[in-house]
Formats: sequence, C-alpha cells, structure tokens
Amino acid sequence: MEPETYEQLDVPKHLFGECYVYLQDDMKVNVQLYNERATSASIPTRVTCTVAESEIPMRASATPQYKKVLLDNGLTVQVPKHIVEGDKIIVNTIDHSYMSRA
Repeated sequence: MEPETYEQLDVPKHLFGECYVYLQDDMKVNVQLYNERATSASIPTRVTCTVAESEIPMRASATPQYKKVLLDNGLTVQVPKHIVEGDKIIVNTIDHSYMSRA
C-alpha cells in the first residue's frame, strides 16, 4: 500500500528474489514502477525474526560457539549458543546472517 495515497499495489513475490521469505505485515519496502507496474522490489537489510526452534545449548567454552536455529519464516541461521527459542533476533537479509538480539 502506498502510505501517502493508500493505493493498493500488487507486487509479485519473485521481484523480491530470495528475500521474499523476510516479508512481514506492515513492513516498508522499496518498489520501482514503470508505467504503473512494479519492475523491482527490495526489503530492508535488517529484519527482526523470532526463533521458532533451537538446539539445546552446548557446554561453556572459551572459544565462541554457534548453533543452528530455525526462524519463524522457515530459514535456518547460525547464532551464538545463548540464543534460545522465542528470542527475537536481527538478521542481515543480504547474507542471511545473525547480527544481534532485537
């Protein structure tokens, strides 16, 4: 929806590329139009996601350790071992990597 005119615009998912999995309600996206048709679209580079499933934390060690978690959008991301199910994290949408806790 165009925020100033409230005009609805249909944007095909394929214009977002592989980042369409990060789309969320009320998210602001950039859409380029040509003759009133969407030609490309992009999302923010930082998105907040919720951890849906997490491996059991491993024992403590002096070196940083990472584990895989499943996000609410279906993607799997490597995160520090202290992240648990239900945590909100910020993910880089360009390389699909963990950035920080939200």
